[in-house]
Amino acid sequence: MEGTIVHVPQKHLIGLSFSGSFPMLVEYMPKLWETFLKRQDEIPLVISPDVRYDISAENRTYQMYTEYIVVEVERFEHIPEGMVGFTIPAKTYARFTHTGPIEQVQNTYHSLFGWLNGSDHQVDEHALRMERYDQRYVPSVHESAWVENAYEILIPLR
Repeated sequence: MEGTIVHVPQKHLIGLSFSGSFPMLVEYMPKLWETFLKRQDEIPLVISPDVRYDISAENRTYQMYTEYIVVEVERFEHIPEGMVGFTIPAKTYARFTHTGPIEQVQNTYHSLFGWLNGSDHQVDEHALRMERYDQRYVPSVHESAWVENAYEILIPLR
């Protein structure tokens, strides 16, 4: 697996979040996606309604994760009740595409980190990771075992 180095401009994002341990994420993330998809129309000024992001922050010390299911907006005019809005700065990322059943995504992550470790690029452990979902795969809508699922994984670089 080979990555592509891309520059992602600043993004204003609005959506839902969940924090917990990794086993909790496995249980709660499908529910968060389902709730987000039902409420996405409440978000004003969405740039691309068919493009959603899973933004993740990891606290390695406490083995806690915060996941955000969001869409990009033009600006923060109104943040719906129970949702969060935040801005991520422009950053350089290594972009990879996972294709296939979601059960195989661990293999994709293993391969992409293998590629990164063998490259001159260094991962920025303090920046947020992103997964970008478009019409090729929408969690909680499309069958997770479908072999044609595809989405982008963006790993922040220093």
